[in-house]
Amino acid sequence: MEREGGKRRDLRLRRARREDIPALCDHVGGPPAGRVRALRRLLKTLSADVHVIDREGHIDGFVSVTYRRSFTHGGLLATVDAMMSFRESAERRREDLALLATNACHRAEQRGCVAIDGAVVGAEEREALRERGFAAGPEKLERSLRREGGKG
Repeated sequence: MEREGGKRRDLRLRRARREDIPALCDHVGGPPAGRVRALRRLLKTLSADVHVIDREGHIDGFVSVTYRRSFTHGGLLATVDAMMSFRESAERRREDLALLATNACHRAEQRGCVAIDGAVVGAEEREALRERGFAAGPEKLERSLRREGGKG
């Protein structure tokens, strides 16, 4: 629990649910028309975790962690795919990001991962990961496979 502006607000870090989709939809990549479907699938799959910061029913941030078998690492690898705090104050965003990054590491350990990496793009998000022991690794190359103007 914390106090914000003199008001006590309960904080819960919990697994995202279908009713959270409207709060998360604008932060999912891809064409707008497919975002709800993409989120529904992501929330159902066993190869990902999406957790939200819930303060009295208001979503203040999220972290998405995906899992895959890695030849290079010789076991299960976790990737912090996306992480964001929606709060306005830089100090409060840092607090939220620290909580989300710690949660991502904890979940990866619980699932038996041998390593965790981060694919987050924001400077604040990268700093939160660095503060938890993440370091620069091999360069990651990427290529989009989306069809121009097509579904998906």
